[in-house]
Parts: sequence; structure tokens; C-alpha cells
Amino acid sequence: MAGGFTPEFMEELKYKCDIVEVISQYVPLQKKGGRYFGCCPFHNEKTASFCVNNGWYHCFGCGASGDVVKFVMEMESVSFYDAVKILADKVGMQLPEVKFDPKYAEKKEHSDVLKQLMRDVARYYRNNLLDENKGKDAREYLHARGLDDEVCKRYGLGLSLDGESMVGYMRRKGYSLKDLEECGLIANTQRPYDAFANRVIVPIMDGMSNVIAFGGRIYHGEQDIAKYKNSTNTALFDKGRTIYGINFIKRDKKLNGVAYKELVLVEGYMDVISLGAAGIKNAVACMGTALTEGQARELSRMTENLYVCYDGDGAGKKATIRNVDILTKFVQNVKVISLDEGKDPDETVRDGGAEAFLKKQKEALPVIEYKLKLCADANDLGSVNGRAKYVQSALKVLKSIDNRAEREVYTEIVSKKSGVSVATLSDEAGMIRPPKIEQPKENDEEKVAKTLRASRFVLNRILKGEKFADVNVVKSEWLANDVHKEVFEWAKTMPVNTDLVNSMFSKFGYENEEIGKILDINMKFADTIREADYFNDCVLMLANEHIAKRLDRLKEGYNDLSDPEAKRASILEISRLQKILKSKDINDKL
Repeated sequence: MAGGFTPEFMEELKYKCDIVEVISQYVPLQKKGGRYFGCCPFHNEKTASFCVNNGWYHCFGCGASGDVVKFVMEMESVSFYDAVKILADKVGMQLPEVKFDPKYAEKKEHSDVLKQLMRDVARYYRNNLLDENKGKDAREYLHARGLDDEVCKRYGLGLSLDGESMVGYMRRKGYSLKDLEECGLIANTQRPYDAFANRVIVPIMDGMSNVIAFGGRIYHGEQDIAKYKNSTNTALFDKGRTIYGINFIKRDKKLNGVAYKELVLVEGYMDVISLGAAGIKNAVACMGTALTEGQARELSRMTENLYVCYDGDGAGKKATIRNVDILTKFVQNVKVISLDEGKDPDETVRDGGAEAFLKKQKEALPVIEYKLKLCADANDLGSVNGRAKYVQSALKVLKSIDNRAEREVYTEIVSKKSGVSVATLSDEAGMIRPPKIEQPKENDEEKVAKTLRASRFVLNRILKGEKFADVNVVKSEWLANDVHKEVFEWAKTMPVNTDLVNSMFSKFGYENEEIGKILDINMKFADTIREADYFNDCVLMLANEHIAKRLDRLKEGYNDLSDPEAKRASILEISRLQKILKSKDINDKL
């Protein structure tokens, strides 16, 4: 039995859970032929190599594969049992009684006890805050920070009164000291003591809204204790895998249909809560500045567009530089929000409201541009020595850029700021390549003839109804001329099994010379496999010709651009098209 469930139950569940529908809630999918494609949620890519078909998914880029249950396990970071429960809830199936392996059953039962304990503790803290008398000072403190009762409710804020009350209450509910200690709720002293005593409490939840940890902040202004107190790692909580706020993002989508196009990554939970109070509800935090690859991977599953906003002090800038290098491995588009010196997101919205923060977000810079700005800000560009130091630090940034076109554009920026020639900077950054032996180039006439032959062959096989000639792997804009494009668009609309050749003459007439040339192709092949390969080669060539022309136009137009935002957009598009051009997978071109 799969995870304690019968084969019959699992088969019915998978039958009722349309894998395309489930995955589409996380990843935009596009139908190509009989399969669905999208960008893989398990690694950073800009071209769709993630395929869904016949109840399974597979990524041709990173190799991730599995069924609908495995997908939910990975995306929600949950156990097999919880993934099955999520899917069963979606389709209204009742979970049967499950017979687990004895060891697993014991482990699960203990885990369930700890989860219930954390829920009960969170409820206890919450009731303390709501108590008219006990919670009065804490509520006034929160209100003074701009956190009204609705905000406190959304984030489940609570209050720890003292060192003994919570411990005694939970003991009376039947929990053992060992359970409390295992959840990190009591301090390791001879006398059991609430680890979060005398603090406002922030519950930390996983993606399924299970309370797995707590954060606490002093509110009386005591000087002799730490301002913040956070849970240590426990059986339920792993700081390096947890993203604070992920449950609110998922809940907003599920209950309110709100799908955020971008997320804002901040340092701590109080920043998330303050931004939420200002109406900016798409913020999450990684429980500090020590970002892990696991957290970066999780963020990449949630969004393609991430804004990093750490504190505007020296430590925040260092953490930003360190973490964006991790994030860019996984998240497609990363930008950095720069706050005023010494300010954090909480202070920014408290002083200037949401408008002040959103203005900073609008001014956010792509990672490379942000790094180069830091290099410039750290040096006096008005002095020779300052420019020399700027160049040395900027070269390190330039050398980190893999894409040649992108590196050349940023080299021009550094050149203008420093006064050092592009050639010198390129040489220092290792961009000069050994001279190549010039190969004879096709002239324009030969290239046009080659494109025309390929376009005619592709249309010929489509019109003759060859099984390998899939119209879904061809785009009309790739074809050689307007006649070809018109024929192709018409052929796509015709019902299956139509005699396209005779129907085409009825549509376009017998006098059209180009129609005759399309149909006159009589190339012979040893077998169907080679014929299909030639068809695919022709399609790939047509696609690459089209993309190469787009690249040429972008490169020619770049020098005419004056707006920095337009230049950045042009750089990103050039980089994207160059990657697509290198790919030999036709699905990447669509």
C-alpha cells in the first residue's frame, strides 16, 4: 500500500485529480501537440522544458519527474500523507482509515501531538493579547506601531505574560514537559520557564498554516534582555527551510483569488507584518539574513519576480550582496530595493506610508546594476584614485556576468563612469577572445533561397498530412513569405482528415505560382524517420533565422535608447533571445 492507502483509493484519487489542472495552479502551462509545457518550478529556467502528459510530469532540464501526489509534496514541502489530504480535499474525497507501518505510525502520532501543542500554545498567547486587562499594554504598543486589531488577527499575534503561566496551562491540558521542551517552548533551566516570557508573540507557520515556531519581541522597553527571541530548530521547525509569510500568500490565493505577480523578501517577520499593515501583503521573510539554497528554491516555486529589501545599513547591504548571488541561481528576475541609510521596511512605511515603500520598489535595480551602484557609491569618482578603486571593484562584477552581450552593455556603463575605455575594461574582464579564422559567409541571396526551400518543405509535409508534421511546433511568423504564412494559418483551421491539397486549390486558386512550388517538392528519403528529422531540422532553422533577425534589430536599436529602463529591458530581452537561439529544442522557440 502507498503510504498506508490502498491502490484502489490512490487510483481513484489520481483519476479525479486532473494533473494538468493541479499543476496549472502553480505553473502556467501551454498545450503543444498532445502535451503541456511550462517553465520548471524546480529550477530556474526561462524556456519551457517542463512537460505534463498522461498523469506524469517531467523536466527535460533538471530531470524532476513524478505524479500529481509527488508534485504537491514538492511544491508544498509536505509529507506524502499531507499531499494526499490536500488533493482529496480538492476533489471532495473522504480519506479512509490508514494502516501505517508501526514505526511510521508512532512517529506520525508524536508529530501530530506536537502540532496540536503548538496550536494550543498559539491560541493561549492569542487569548492573552485579546484579554481586556492582561493584553492592554501590549495592544497599545502594537497600535502605536500601526498594527491595528485586524492586522493582529491576520498574523495571529499573541502575548506571553510571564515565565510560568503558559507552562502551567499546558501541563493542565495534559502535555508533558518533554513535549514543551521538544518544541522549544521552555527555557533549559532547573525550573520550567516560558522561553518567550513577557514578549509580544508572532506565530511562525509553514505553508499549510501549521504553527511550527514562535518569535517574540519585548514591548516594555527593557534594556537588559534581547529585543527579539526566536525558536531554535526543533522536530517541527528548521530555520534554514522556513519562509515566514508563505502561508498568507497561499491563503490569499486560495480564499481571495489573489495571485501576486511578485514577492518582496525582507529580513524579519516584523517587517512582513508592518508592510502588511500598510496594505503591502506580498512580503515574506527568511527569519534573518542567512539565506539558504533551500529557501531560494522555495521562493522560485512561488514567484518569477522577487524584490530583495533588507535594512539600509551596512549589514543589510552585505547580506543583500551575499544573498542575491544565491537567489539568482533559482529565481528568474531578482531586483534590489534600496532604502534610505539606516532604515528598515518597518520604519519606511511607518514614516512615509505605503507610498514611500512603493516608490523605493519602483526604483529597484537589477542585481548587476545594484552591485555596480554600490561600487560607485563606495568611491570618490571625482578623484583619480577613487576611479581606479571603482574600476577594480566593478571588474569583479563584470567578470561574474556569464552572458557576453549583457557583460558588454554593463562594460559601457562602467566605461562612462570611470573614463576607462571599453577595450581596456574588456581586456581586463577577460572578454577579448582569440581572433577567429574567418569562414566564408552565406550571402543574402543564398540565405533567402535556403529559408525559402525549408519553408516550402515544411508546408508541403503539413499539407500532405504526414504524421510527423505537427503544426503545433511551427509558428507562421517563421515562414518565408506572406503566401506561406497565409497557407499555414488556413491549414491550421481545417478539420482533421481534410484533403488539404484539393481544398487549398479551392481556397487559393490554380494560378498562384508559389502554391505550385510548395506542392512540387518531391524529395525522397530512405525512411520516415529521416524524413521526420529533416522536417524538424527545417523548422529549427526557420525558427533560428527569425530569432536571429529579432536579435539584430534589438542590437541595432540599443544605441538609440536613452531611457535607462528601456535599456535594461533591451539587455534582458537580448540575453533571453540568445539563450533561446543556442537551444536545440524546438519547444524552447515557441
